[in-house]
Amino acid sequence: MRVLWFTNTPSLYGKEKGGYHGGGWIESLEKFVAKSHDITLGVSFFHEDDIFKVENNNTTYYPISDRTTLYTKVKAYFLEQSYTRKKIEKFLDVIKDFKPDLIHIFGSEREFGLLSKYTNIPLVIHIQGILNPYLNAMYAPGISDSTVIFNGSFIDTFRWVRYLGRFKKDADREQVILKHCNYFLGRTDWDNKIVKLFNPESEYFYCSEMLRDVFYKAHPWRIKDKEKYVIVSTISKVSYKGFDLILKTAGLLKQYGNCDFEWWVFGVDNYKFWEKKLNTKCADVNVKLKGIVSASDLVNNFLAADLFVHPSYIDNSPNSVCEAQMLGIPVVATNVGGISSLINDTVSGILVPANDPYYLTAMIIQLLRNPGQRARLGEQARKDGLKRHDPKTIYDDLLHSYKSILEKGIQH
Repeated sequence: MRVLWFTNTPSLYGKEKGGYHGGGWIESLEKFVAKSHDITLGVSFFHEDDIFKVENNNTTYYPISDRTTLYTKVKAYFLEQSYTRKKIEKFLDVIKDFKPDLIHIFGSEREFGLLSKYTNIPLVIHIQGILNPYLNAMYAPGISDSTVIFNGSFIDTFRWVRYLGRFKKDADREQVILKHCNYFLGRTDWDNKIVKLFNPESEYFYCSEMLRDVFYKAHPWRIKDKEKYVIVSTISKVSYKGFDLILKTAGLLKQYGNCDFEWWVFGVDNYKFWEKKLNTKCADVNVKLKGIVSASDLVNNFLAADLFVHPSYIDNSPNSVCEAQMLGIPVVATNVGGISSLINDTVSGILVPANDPYYLTAMIIQLLRNPGQRARLGEQARKDGLKRHDPKTIYDDLLHSYKSILEKGIQH
């Protein structure tokens, strides 16, 4: 079976050069699929390399040139349809060369999903996030366009306006993609229901995500006897990821917790906007911004911590929560999007309302004071994680979905 992936990251392409690539779960999946005898794999993605095809081991890579300047970005913004057509032509060139039996697109965010309108080759979209619900939750409470404009520098404001404009255009395009595709892969009740909302006649297949190797190999988290507690979170620097909730909760925890703690935040190295908006310095409420670190460093820091908190206002199945569960560290997360498909409340973690720093603080205090409860939550989370992210099961689910789609024949 020849399967062509279109991905938002280069996956393993150029990995030997080092550097931060992101998209670790796609890399992990590629490693497993490339070893199989059932699938001949091609992977295509936007990249700065100006080369059509690279064959490496058992995978054929198709980097699609994406060298941009400010001029080309502005031109592309105003000539959207023309640039989209050119990209689709490049996608079709890849398809013509690789001759896949099936096309697997990771994410509904980019132009790749439009291919269902241009080919009769069976095509499945693997849901990651879904832009339209994310756009609805884009702003944290108390934030609006004017807040961003008047609280940031000129450069920050320009970047945000451009980002939000692009996000809205992508969300509009996503609706077209979701309505036109017949087959979807997903992993939560939330993404299943949203896909069915846009496309009731579509067929949905369950397939979980493989995590990065280091999280499978790590020793499980254990309770530690120490005087200072450590809370950890992993987020990105967008408003809906809930950094404001971290600052508010840390402030309340310092005021009412009666404990010595630090809150380590990975993924960002500064967030001056929220410090200014809330008039709260990270250092004043024991929040330490750690930036982007390697997977092995992340594991070591998680294992050194006492509690993982996920504060997002919207998410599907965040890798950070799944990775924390795999390690067995107890998790507290906001009950948004698909997170309730990951956490059985009070059994494998704690679910809290979004935008409620008071309840979140109360639950953190309760858990820090009850090591037995934390141990039970972490142990069950690890059991669930090992089952959910078992590589062989994930591969079997993926192969089953591929075969089922091919048996149904040509789309349309």
